[in-house]
Amino acid sequence: MKKVKYKGKNRYNEFLSAAKIISKKISKIEGVVGILATGGIGRGYCDDYSDLDLIVYVDAKRVKEIEKYIAVGSLIYKNIALDTPVESYQIALKHKSPSKYWSQVMRWDRKNSQILFDTEHKIENLLQEKLVFPDWEQKGLLKKYSDEVEDHLKYSFEMWEKRGSLINLADSLIKATEYIILWIYAKNKKFQPYLPKWLFYHLENNFVPESKYLDIIKKVYLNPIKTTVQAKRIRTELIELSKNIGIKFNYENLKDIFKQDGKNWEKTSEETKHYLSW
Repeated sequence: MKKVKYKGKNRYNEFLSAAKIISKKISKIEGVVGILATGGIGRGYCDDYSDLDLIVYVDAKRVKEIEKYIAVGSLIYKNIALDTPVESYQIALKHKSPSKYWSQVMRWDRKNSQILFDTEHKIENLLQEKLVFPDWEQKGLLKKYSDEVEDHLKYSFEMWEKRGSLINLADSLIKATEYIILWIYAKNKKFQPYLPKWLFYHLENNFVPESKYLDIIKKVYLNPIKTTVQAKRIRTELIELSKNIGIKFNYENLKDIFKQDGKNWEKTSEETKHYLSW
């Protein structure tokens, strides 16, 4: 397990000890299939702001009954907040991965976990089957994120520059950077962490090679942008960064985008030209 590094006392051992005691008691409930420790325990770092996160997998027929006294929420005991949802093992097993159920965030959370109780290795096998990141999914995400980076750095930025809105220039840079980060995660087949809480997780903990570019990336969030000149300077750095890590742009500037749209008009059907012209 990679240890996450943040400022403050790491209460990991305290949280893990409590999780094991709780899991031992819950495991004796009829219908409980397995228990996962996620969150800070799964990532190796727990502090005063962490929850004790346990996923309790149970037989589908017992979910409503067991969650009445397990998944009550908003509880703090001995200065530790508890988050103990109850989930159907059968439903988790039934859904394909990737899917809306086994989303990137779901897989990230379960990837960073420890099995504390397991009936006949069911949870171990479940995670092995579902925590996948197929090539076709990676390809689609890389395309989606690179298109978003280009849209915010090229189209949106130049549009708001011409409209004279500094706050929207800053917003374009922030959104572009978020997609650059997600592109980096997808490139390295790292599941998307829970947003926005853990956006910088892989970068600031040096879990991906692109962590060396963090100083450029964090400028968008930490440097106050007071002038258009500052915004344009950061934009230039982000465009260069994007090219260095492998993001390919289709257009050079806003004018190029408009030119392509004009060509698209010429290629469209006569019916379209008839109905959409004046």
